[in-house]
Amino acid sequence: MARQEQQFDDDELSEILRLAIRKQESTTGDLQKRLLEVADELGISHSAIAEAEREYRRTAMRKQEMALYRNESLKSLKVHGGTFAIINLAMAGLNLMTFHEDHEIWFPYILLMWGIGLAIHAMISLRSVDWDDEEFQKWRLKRDELDD
Repeated sequence: MARQEQQFDDDELSEILRLAIRKQESTTGDLQKRLLEVADELGISHSAIAEAEREYRRTAMRKQEMALYRNESLKSLKVHGGTFAIINLAMAGLNLMTFHEDHEIWFPYILLMWGIGLAIHAMISLRSVDWDDEEFQKWRLKRDELDD
């Protein structure tokens, strides 16, 4: 029975090569040397390999930075939600404890107004963000200033 050749797309080939490299016990210098040898065999220039490496590192750095931004944004939303719940429970309790004196229920107004603010915060935190997003870029600048 004839064996059929399996076709792989670029991502699958990359993953297969990545796994094969991990199985080899080589130093980084050896891997770099072998990469350049393979590039020579495929007719790929060393400058193209260097440019691809720079692009890969830039993309990986961007993904990492965007993930950090997303995590901080979600953490901020969780803190806001927790504060909202605690304060509004306290306000409701205070209102209910004083209800017999003034017969007025006012805590739903606070709950509604703060709830609108929390909803806006949630929409901002949960939206899709790309590299050119204005808020993301402001966050990057602020973080860079704190690092200096």
